[in-house]
Amino acid sequence: MTERKIVVPGEKIAEGAVRVPGAYSETGATYATLVGFLDETNRYIPLESRYKPMPEDIVVGMITDARHAGYSVDLALPKEGFIPARTIRITLELGDFVVSRVRLIERSGMAELGEVRRLPKGKIIEFPSAKIPRLIGKQSSMLDILRNNSGGDIVVGNNGYVWMSEKCNIPLLLKAIDMIRLKAHRPGLTEEITKFFENIKR
Repeated sequence: MTERKIVVPGEKIAEGAVRVPGAYSETGATYATLVGFLDETNRYIPLESRYKPMPEDIVVGMITDARHAGYSVDLALPKEGFIPARTIRITLELGDFVVSRVRLIERSGMAELGEVRRLPKGKIIEFPSAKIPRLIGKQSSMLDILRNNSGGDIVVGNNGYVWMSEKCNIPLLLKAIDMIRLKAHRPGLTEEITKFFENIKR
């Protein structure tokens, strides 16, 4: 197995300005602000970090308040997200699950959301936002494995909320997701999760 390169704060992780969580760019390069590692493709993954919403991020949340101006959304953040009523054509209700894109960040820190899609009934769990890249995988490889073997759809938000449809084998899916959470720093994780599902089917 390939050894992972451990990264410490202040270490250069990429040439040029690259937008990744737990990093900053200056003088033509990008540097880590948190302890993390470089995976097989030299992608930097911080081991722990608090998610900070940025424009264009995809987030998953739950409607917590509905009023004339719009909807408040629980995003597992200190500040709730907000969907202006003028920007959507559907009517949402308390408890609805939604996936949306961050349009902008207000001065207060609140994320204004757009491109909203209501998700069917299902289950939402929290997953460490710093490890979301491992849950998705390169070109969605890990996410495809989870979907194909759980029997249902899964939507992952950058904010760490993961929605799974009622059609999923939720107990099995939760076991696989917990393995990814615990072993996010280890190489060969995609193959290990594949073998996990193969063993279950035998």
